[in-house]
Amino acid sequence: MRKDTLDPLRGQAETLVAAADAAAGWFRDHTPALLSAARTARLRCRSRRQVCVAAARGRSGPGKTDISEFSFCLREAVEHAVASVSEAARLGSPHDEELAASSSALRLSARALLRAACLAGAARAQALVEAKRHACEVERMCRAVRAESDDSALFVESLKRAGIAGLLSSAAEAVQQACDALAGSLAE
Repeated sequence: MRKDTLDPLRGQAETLVAAADAAAGWFRDHTPALLSAARTARLRCRSRRQVCVAAARGRSGPGKTDISEFSFCLREAVEHAVASVSEAARLGSPHDEELAASSSALRLSARALLRAACLAGAARAQALVEAKRHACEVERMCRAVRAESDDSALFVESLKRAGIAGLLSSAAEAVQQACDALAGSLAE
């Protein structure tokens, strides 16, 4: 990828890291500052997405497709990560160790994806594998939370946890799709 299109993508990946950091912090310690940080990351991601779209306008072919898809997946991951925090705040969800572990794994995945966006060649491939591994861990933990919620006698609490776990799982899925889009540019 050319440098003029890579910089906005890195900036957008940094907003994913900020959103994942805020989510990981929120599920450990419910503070208004973390909720605000997550929502700020969402706004920054939207503006950086517009910069990415503008930078990709001059391109054509597979490179443009990879850039557009990577940017879209980053936006989706940020939206879902922030939505999990917002939903937990709205529902008054108590501290939850399983959701905290899931969001911590999402943070590791986002950091590995950012590292991959800054690297090239074999180092990028290794960072992408690490990001996908952590994202798979998020999805595995979220499936366990949803399965546990299905067996819970506390109906309302189980619905809350399952909904929040679903949002974290969707964020992890978007990170995996971003990894796939970034892997398409390995040949460049």
